[in-house]
Amino acid sequence: MAGKILLINQGPAMIVERLAFLLKEAGIETAVVEPAAKQIELEKDDASILVLFTGDFVYDSQDFLEYLKDTCYELDKPLCVVGYDKELEKVTDSIKSAKVADSVPREVITRMFTRPFDVKVLAAKFVAMLSAEEDPNSQNQILVVDDDFSFLQTVKGWLGGKYSVAVARSGMQAISYLAEHKADLILLDYDMPVMTGPQVLEALRSESLFANIPVIFLTGKSDRDSVMSVMHLMPNGYLLKSMNKEDLLASLDHFFKTKKWQNL
Repeated sequence: MAGKILLINQGPAMIVERLAFLLKEAGIETAVVEPAAKQIELEKDDASILVLFTGDFVYDSQDFLEYLKDTCYELDKPLCVVGYDKELEKVTDSIKSAKVADSVPREVITRMFTRPFDVKVLAAKFVAMLSAEEDPNSQNQILVVDDDFSFLQTVKGWLGGKYSVAVARSGMQAISYLAEHKADLILLDYDMPVMTGPQVLEALRSESLFANIPVIFLTGKSDRDSVMSVMHLMPNGYLLKSMNKEDLLASLDHFFKTKKWQNL
């Protein structure tokens, strides 16, 4: 199996050595490094997944954690964190999110594993993640909802080469479409007449048939009040309309890849 996993751990540890052995038995190349930027720099480009094993060092390693966050974001590498609850909490506080174009946040940590755990189960999860990376899903279905016809055509043109894209010019049109068709993701305009984006999202979340469809706001609004006003509806993120084609595609690719790993 192709792929390499970079295991980051301070000092020798039997459980890390055991994990590396099991991964090698499954045909996966591994490297074990200290939590130091110089060591990670030598291995990061070839790594498919980075795995951080926490310890007491995380409480005094803010600079390293910032480096790790920036590295995983810039290279779009999945970061998995293994540790005890308090250590995981510290890492989560330090690696909350990185920012993509126009200051839109994107989560960096892909999976978290709490100690104690069965090392064989952990190894199997990493093997499954690499298998999912090698075996892409069928084309994902995206529904774009916006009252601006010109904008809809632009976004459909940008995404159409990689995704199956449908469009709707109102909230009611979107709900009617979803009654008959599948959608793996909805890109929803925040400001629309008759039914605003938040009202559409509220309607979707209240209907069991649509409640679990991921929804990302594609909008010109990025102020805190707009974001906070819909947090109780649990949108899956915000992307700004000012994003260019490359940044939009990169954000959606990251979303679907992360979703696939988390569903394993």
